[in-house]
Amino acid sequence: MNEVPEHTIIYTRPTDHLLLLLGGLGTSLYMIFFLIQTEYFLGFLFLSLSIFLIYKYIQNAKPQPKLILSQDGIQVIGQPFVSWAMVHGLQIRPDIKKNEYSEIFVFTNNGRIQEFPINKLSITSWQLERLLENYQERFRGSQELEEEGL
Repeated sequence: MNEVPEHTIIYTRPTDHLLLLLGGLGTSLYMIFFLIQTEYFLGFLFLSLSIFLIYKYIQNAKPQPKLILSQDGIQVIGQPFVSWAMVHGLQIRPDIKKNEYSEIFVFTNNGRIQEFPINKLSITSWQLERLLENYQERFRGSQELEEEGL
């Protein structure tokens, strides 16, 4: 349990938007063609489209923080922190759609159901389950110490 850090940030897995990259490279070929044909307006139009598509590909390729786990609770990035005492129905649920198996991390806080496909996170389901168990165990231990101190 000591090898688990004080808090863990879970990132999204970089997405594979290769079509954006291919589109950016493809439009650069059109840009070259139009510039050779002295169609400068179309050439610069395709240049800007190419730059935009490649920029979007690079932006989507970066992992983004999604969840923060700690001894005190869980936080979904962009939402308020939630104590483990307020988290209910915590589970990793299998999901089968069109013969494709995946797992979904589900929990409820303040009556709001949160769902995260684990294949979109940079963590495996067993690693996530282990972290959740460790942090919740630490939370329960700290609650017991506080009750004994009163």
